[in-house]
Amino acid sequence: MTEPVESRPLLNISRAAEIFWYTSQTEWMELVEQGQLLLHKTSPDHAVVLYVAEPVKSMADLIARSSEPDLLRLLALGDPGKVNEALDRLREQARSGTLNGLAGAGELPGPSRAMLQDDTSAGLADRHKGWLGQYVGNRWIFFYAEDKLETPTHDEHIEKLGPQWRAEIERVITASNPTTSALRDIDELTWYGYVDGNLLGGAMGVERRRNSDGTLGSHFAGLGTDPDMQGRGIGGSVMAGTINRELDETDLTTFGMWSWNDKARRLYNRLGIIEGHEYITYSTTPLQES
Repeated sequence: MTEPVESRPLLNISRAAEIFWYTSQTEWMELVEQGQLLLHKTSPDHAVVLYVAEPVKSMADLIARSSEPDLLRLLALGDPGKVNEALDRLREQARSGTLNGLAGAGELPGPSRAMLQDDTSAGLADRHKGWLGQYVGNRWIFFYAEDKLETPTHDEHIEKLGPQWRAEIERVITASNPTTSALRDIDELTWYGYVDGNLLGGAMGVERRRNSDGTLGSHFAGLGTDPDMQGRGIGGSVMAGTINRELDETDLTTFGMWSWNDKARRLYNRLGIIEGHEYITYSTTPLQES
């Protein structure tokens, strides 16, 4: 039996962190429904979620299975002092046999994968850093827009793409952004693109999500420009044009990018998209940087 999910606003943390929490929490809670929630803590200045991806019978069972990849997952953001306190209580509950929904007592294994906001990670106590996985990386930056951007160059070429464009979408994204998960989800996403006659110069996928605060959001994935048409501002036009069209029907738009991609970061900053926090992954297994 899991404790009820709290949804009160995180009034004292940054707007970027608040939006990230409300937009990501829905996806995390869907995963939790398939497994077991051990901690869900929100307050005006921090938030922590810890869950087991598959139900476990007891603390002994969790400890025995702790080497399984992606079994135990953690998300933490906000005030590092409060996050330290929350993790102290959590680990003490495990030792005393009072951890939510788990019979038995024992030393709580470190999560196989944890995602922490950059400020939270910087202030995390050594006792908890040592508990997390030894591999640190996959730094990921969260971007969002709640207001429309300046109308971009080439805006007249930006269109919502119908099914007849599927092959062209796959061609453009495969050639320009081959590691994106959007290729796997190509038929589940709504696609926008730069269209010039029968030519598709660039494309981006959109997934609409109902966020945990009740707002409707548009999450972007898989931006790509035909390699033969790069350098003409098409990628920025697709991004800005899609944001403006989606904001006609939704409350906000969000997406993420790897922190090493300075070229994309400069583009998004130039377009006026708000850059949020960086999120850092701790893992018990080696990380593959995308």
